[in-house]
Amino acid sequence: MPLSAARAAATTTDRDNPGSFKHVPALDGVRGLAILLVLMFHLMWSNPHSGSRILDLFNQVRIAGFCGVNLFFALSGFLITGILLDSLNAASYFKTFYARRSLRIFPLYYGFIFLLLLLTKPLHFVWSGWQYYFLTYSANLALWRSSVPLVLHNFNINHFWSLQVEEQFYLAWPLVVYRVRRPERLAGIAIAGCALVLCTRIFLVAMQSHPAFNNKYLPYSPTFSCADNLLFGCGLCAVLRTNWRTKILRIAPAIFAACLLACIVIAVVNHTAEWDEGATAATRGLMPTVGFSFIGLGSAALIALSLRTGMVQSVFRNFILRFFGKYSYGLYVYHYSLDEALKAPLRTWLYGHIHSKGMSVILEALLVGALSVFIAVLSYHLYEVQFLRLKRFFEYNRGLPHKPAVAAG
Repeated sequence: MPLSAARAAATTTDRDNPGSFKHVPALDGVRGLAILLVLMFHLMWSNPHSGSRILDLFNQVRIAGFCGVNLFFALSGFLITGILLDSLNAASYFKTFYARRSLRIFPLYYGFIFLLLLLTKPLHFVWSGWQYYFLTYSANLALWRSSVPLVLHNFNINHFWSLQVEEQFYLAWPLVVYRVRRPERLAGIAIAGCALVLCTRIFLVAMQSHPAFNNKYLPYSPTFSCADNLLFGCGLCAVLRTNWRTKILRIAPAIFAACLLACIVIAVVNHTAEWDEGATAATRGLMPTVGFSFIGLGSAALIALSLRTGMVQSVFRNFILRFFGKYSYGLYVYHYSLDEALKAPLRTWLYGHIHSKGMSVILEALLVGALSVFIAVLSYHLYEVQFLRLKRFFEYNRGLPHKPAVAAG
């Protein structure tokens, strides 16, 4: 389908994103922002009530970093939908998609899981059956069974739930794209899906007083209650291939500002940015219901902003953000376990030398963050890239008719 000329990107038949948006450096920066938000959220955890207004305000900003996962979801939905739409006529549509996806995600994920399984006996890990959920990419759904996540000595892999959400979602979405094909209809399906997921969360929050639903993770980590964040990205990609493209890009700043303001209002009403806490039972349900929808829509709007020529795009094209974007997967996998192992001894040692809890938290986060970057870079170049090279056997443009590059704006 031809795309109208506009401002931000260009399409090409490049090897990694054929016919879709040409590799847009700003989107690497968006991914970089997402991982930095996650790192801030996890590594700078501390007592939310320090007695200092400045430190407590900083901690509330840190808590808001959980939005980084939502931004990851929206960006993933956006990029994958573009790839799927532009490879519809490829000879091996499903085979190519799943092969390339597996080569990117599974080697590092399962490599880390298998390493922990090998260490189970010497380190006395107690899996309590959770290993089977992680091996089958279903730990995010297992939280329905138990509200107590996996606890391993000095290792934390509970954040893998978000990787599992994405892979579960992509079991179905390629088939939807293949059958529907038209961007206009895909956008409509994405919008309807977002509304359905919101209704699901409202139901789950309303039923939390019932023993079968008394689990704070139900509106958060199961795919059926958080897939709208992916769908917002999918819908954005689809609608940008319609006549609505120019208008969507034009109103993106207003949408982002409105969503940001809505989330701030909810945090003020709740007296916290924590998604599962609030001043009263009534207000506590705002963030895990409509709040998550605002975050997903705002994430999609931010992606649209990065496609517009201007200051926002320039910020996301920054080398630092793009660097973190490139190594974001390894950072995501490694950082939580490194923090679990080093947080207590590092903070104790730092506090003994500088006698400031606030500075101890910040310095420990910076040290663990730097170590996470170092390991992620090594992992990418020494391990992950060996599997990524195999993607050459699964090219999207095989079987596709040649077509000239078209400006995408």
